[in-house]
Amino acid sequence: MIILGIADSITSGAAVVIDGRVVAAVNEERLNRCKMCMGFPRRSIAEVMRIAGVEAGDIDQVAVATEHLFWQPDCIPIKDYFREPKGTAREMFLSLGGAFSTVAGNFRLARQAYYEAKRRLTRSRQRKMRDVLRDTFGIEAPVTFHDHHLCHAASAYFTSGFEEATVITQDGAGDGKCSRVYRVRRGTFEHLKDLDSYDSVGNYYAYVTHLCGFKAHRHEGKITGLAAYGEPEYLDLLRRFVAWDGEAIRNTGKCFDHSAIRKLERALPRGFSHENLSASVQVLLEEAVTRYCDYWVRQSGVKQVALAGGVFANVKLNQRVHELPSVEKVFVHPGMGDDGLAVGAALYQHSRVQGYRPEPVLRDVYLGPDFTEKDVGRAMRSAGVRPIPLQDTLERTVARLLAGGKVVARFDGRMEYGPRALGNRTIMYQTTDPTVNDWLNKRLSRTEFMPFAPVTLWEDRALCYEDLEGAEETARFMTITFDCTEAMKRCSPAVVHVDGTARPQLIREEDNPSYYAILKEYKALTGIPSLINTSFNMHEEPIVCTPEEAIQAFMQSKLDALVLGSHLMLAGGEAP
Repeated sequence: MIILGIADSITSGAAVVIDGRVVAAVNEERLNRCKMCMGFPRRSIAEVMRIAGVEAGDIDQVAVATEHLFWQPDCIPIKDYFREPKGTAREMFLSLGGAFSTVAGNFRLARQAYYEAKRRLTRSRQRKMRDVLRDTFGIEAPVTFHDHHLCHAASAYFTSGFEEATVITQDGAGDGKCSRVYRVRRGTFEHLKDLDSYDSVGNYYAYVTHLCGFKAHRHEGKITGLAAYGEPEYLDLLRRFVAWDGEAIRNTGKCFDHSAIRKLERALPRGFSHENLSASVQVLLEEAVTRYCDYWVRQSGVKQVALAGGVFANVKLNQRVHELPSVEKVFVHPGMGDDGLAVGAALYQHSRVQGYRPEPVLRDVYLGPDFTEKDVGRAMRSAGVRPIPLQDTLERTVARLLAGGKVVARFDGRMEYGPRALGNRTIMYQTTDPTVNDWLNKRLSRTEFMPFAPVTLWEDRALCYEDLEGAEETARFMTITFDCTEAMKRCSPAVVHVDGTARPQLIREEDNPSYYAILKEYKALTGIPSLINTSFNMHEEPIVCTPEEAIQAFMQSKLDALVLGSHLMLAGGEAP
């Protein structure tokens, strides 16, 4: 059974699932080089079919995430969500929704009428998508459309390895909801709760992102990092907008979209502290979502928890969920935002047609395109660069460079799926220099408040992080923070945030042998089992996909060395 999954919402993409295994997954931004693209993912569909080696006639089913969405025939970037002119039908509808919310948002019948209007306005999308699949790709397979949050839930459950789980989704909005809760047993989803998108605490986090001068639905991670530098001075003010009522999260501010931003601006003092507002909204988020999760885990009676949705991109929140006494194990899907919807849709449809399979279907996230030695050689010749001759293994040579204080980019193997670079499109550096966050971010033209994240040897995880039990698996994908041990704070200050936490990737040899070997050799030289792992990209650009992009980013950022497949290039071509 071959199923093509498609998501055409924010960070659109495609995936191929064969006999229950995810064999390819790509998001459009990596291919067209425009971050957070929204629209029909033509390039992603073609690419995942190429990677999986399937033709149009081989596809048995097409599963599309999200039922009620405005049709966007081509992918366009969302650059600045609340500052862009409302020129499309989708944007105008959201603006009307914001104005409407201040008048009738708290009336259930009025909200239902709003969502019904959206369903009617978006119903042509299903026909148009079928037409494009047939006319552009020759795909005649049956097409099914699934609820946005069900696809999030499926992505989390089917990749968690849990046979039984409480599955919780949280995001800004999707198909009229911002959350769903399921109790899932052997692939059967029992719906327990949902929250109207009007009640989205994720949207309030986006409003604060905008008010602090960043791009909403894109720079929320900056707010998470900035929060550690402030105090929750405005927490009581924000609690007037979002409240936990004992069973659900409620929008007590009675506002949405631009009306919410204006109302928050009026409530905040002039010249408010960005650090303190960030700290306030982070505490608000943690309070509301952990209470929600705790309540529904207890109601479900299942202590293994699987999470997905853009709110769970907040790694500090995920740590708080992990720390709940009601939670025994937690797993966050690696593509927790809308970038994971295509995978979720395909996995759900496969289970629906073929039945439940107990084994995990996601062993790693290296699901994107790979490149041959010919591809690499062609890129080097085109750029006029040459690799250096190696006198030792590539891994030992790279480890020596890192131990000597060099910054090394690594481009090898298949590109990662999801928002994190996990070794194959990664920049590495030693964790001993706390000033690296300033000078390396400047070199990469980035403005960040979170420290760089570490990659740490799996076998040394307990030496570096506290309270890992029950969250080790999700930490393989850099989706959660932990409190650092005193030993970690001493030997790796560059990756420890001011609040004493770090967001690690725990690496096992079977996950990525060459990447693991570099870190193993580095530990043999230095005694330190961690390295900085930051994504290989320039500011506001997607992670590099091709060898040409890797060489260009290497030259532009003036890094010291580049691993390009089996080759090593040094800045200036000097010997190691």
